[in-house]
Amino acid sequence: MRGRIAAAAVGSHVAKKKAQAAGAQKEAANQKEIDDLKAEQQKQLDELKQQESKPQQSSGQEDITQKLQKLANLKQQGLISEEEYQKSKADLLAKL
Repeated sequence: MRGRIAAAAVGSHVAKKKAQAAGAQKEAANQKEIDDLKAEQQKQLDELKQQESKPQQSSGQEDITQKLQKLANLKQQGLISEEEYQKSKADLLAKL
């Protein structure tokens, strides 16, 4: 009888250790995920700071360039006519 009790106690101890190890692994995985998220957030903040430090004029020119590309895509897809494209393009270029 004592053998069974001892085996049950040892088995219980082993199960407890396994559960603790699994919990520690989960905690380590969670901490790694938190660290990764913090690093990604810091990267995004750095990118925003770099964007803010750029001169406003180049940002405006990039914006106009992007708008021109969008207009060209709309025209190519047939969503706007050639006349609408030319008029919008002239308006955007006048802003430069």
